[in-house]
Amino acid sequence: MPFPMHRFAPLSILILVTLVAGCASRSAPRVTWLGDGVFKSPTAQEAEAYCRNFGAPMRFLGPKAPGVPTGEVTYRCD
Repeated sequence: MPFPMHRFAPLSILILVTLVAGCASRSAPRVTWLGDGVFKSPTAQEAEAYCRNFGAPMRFLGPKAPGVPTGEVTYRCD
């Protein structure tokens, strides 16, 4: 005897909600665009993660870029 589909509906909904929540909760690198292809991030790891999304090589710039607080990094994804 086949199983009624209404028994599996709550389980299907729970699985779908879990998948959507897992995708939405992934942390994204914090990046600010400073203009002219220059970006800033709070850490070097976040900068590398951002450039890696595009497969672009990364080049760190001097820490004295305008608008960059102490401790943040400036870079370009070339």
